Amino acid sequence: MSRRYSFLRTPRWIGIAGLTVLVAAICVTLGFWQLSRHEYRADAIARVESNSTQAPLPLTDLLTSTTTQVGDELEWRAVTVTGQYVGGPVALPQRGVESGPADHALGVLAVEGPDGEDWLLVVDRGSYPTDAFGDSTDRLELPEGQLDLVLRLRPAEEASPRDEVAGQVFRINPEQVLAAAGGDLPGTLVTDSYAWVVTESPTTANPPTPIPVPSPNYRSNLSYAMQWWTFGLLAFIGYGVMARRERGALDRAAGVAVAAPRPRRQTDADLEDAEIDAAQATQANDTSSV
Repeated sequence: MSRRYSFLRTPRWIGIAGLTVLVAAICVTLGFWQLSRHEYRADAIARVESNSTQAPLPLTDLLTSTTTQVGDELEWRAVTVTGQYVGGPVALPQRGVESGPADHALGVLAVEGPDGEDWLLVVDRGSYPTDAFGDSTDRLELPEGQLDLVLRLRPAEEASPRDEVAGQVFRINPEQVLAAAGGDLPGTLVTDSYAWVVTESPTTANPPTPIPVPSPNYRSNLSYAMQWWTFGLLAFIGYGVMARRERGALDRAAGVAVAAPRPRRQTDADLEDAEIDAAQATQANDTSSV
């Protein structure tokens, strides 16, 4: 370090240097955190794209029991099933779809499991726009009789701690949905999974809109990581600018001449503008002399 910048050894500037390093370290850490989120979302979306594009299989080929866990290999897989709705319709309020406000229509589907066992499978039939003042009865209405469905498997959600409301749930927890649909229904409940309806035939006159597979939008986290790392670099650049300004202020206080900045090299446009200004000045002098 040259003598001119020996002031950087003072306690004040040591504190500024420490603060700069701390800010840069925080920015770098936040950048790596955003990068890890980017990698996690990239893996999740790759799994969605891989599983959701596979051909549908019969339900019992993938769910071999009512307690089969829907993990990475099964989530978003499509299955075919024949069954009928039992119990009443169930509403799931305030569950947005694609960042838009929406309510969901749920039902309990009676299907045939392995060895002729009667299963009860909770399904999310789709969504409809949230309207606190409208009548959503037709969107919640369940079709009658035997149905052919294509579904997507999802893991069951944790039970909601909120108080129960008739015909309504706040999470897609099979036990709570079954209770809201009527409770005492014949069959064994599938407890560790539920399903999204892809197609339902036949269906009602005004059915809910099936929920789409999540869009592969995960690049924002990578750009956020780059931004945080840039902020970390700017912290050191800011430190250097502050030190240079401090040195200039000390020089002026001591009466030390500060080197003037080198003049900017004139461009062809600058020379042309100067010639025009000179010609206009000459013309103005000739006019005034007349």
